[in-house]
Amino acid sequence: MITSRPTTRCCIAGSAPEARRGAGTPLLALLPLLALAGCASLSERECRDGDWYQIGLEDGFAGREPGRLSAHADACAEYGIVPDAAQYRAGRDDGLVQFCTTTRGFETGRQGYSYAGVCPASREPAFLRGYDLGRRFHDVDSRLARIDSDLGTYRSQLSGKDLEEKQRRRLESLLRNLELERSRLEDERRRLEWEFRRL
Repeated sequence: MITSRPTTRCCIAGSAPEARRGAGTPLLALLPLLALAGCASLSERECRDGDWYQIGLEDGFAGREPGRLSAHADACAEYGIVPDAAQYRAGRDDGLVQFCTTTRGFETGRQGYSYAGVCPASREPAFLRGYDLGRRFHDVDSRLARIDSDLGTYRSQLSGKDLEEKQRRRLESLLRNLELERSRLEDERRRLEWEFRRL
């Protein structure tokens, strides 16, 4: 039985540095880093430490595909080290038990990450229930952010002193339409919050 969650060894490609094991970073701070692709594989030290169960556990907990083991094998081949595939798969299976839940599905979808179809058939419905709701939250929040940006732009333009009447009417019309759309999205977001409480 797993009594504690594994730390996450992953990075968003081209941005944050890897979160290494033992760094003491809280799990909630790492959730935005759970990108399901694009992470660097193992360092020489990780290959030589050879804790393949833990590596598999972390990959399963992050929802990575089974082919991740091949990437680890390629990384470690440079140092003459062969992964313990059985230990890795045992760890990955245990990690997937923690990943394939409604809550983790929601977190994954809410962050806008894709789902690689890694959950076993018995656990996938629960994960997808949360994931689909999380994706809807993500889409609504993204649209609200775009609308807020456009509202700021148009309000700034409307405050200009040299506007012609036709331009002013056009901007006022755009603002009204965006405010109506924003109100509709806020209603939709409240419905999603109600659905989330019922998960």
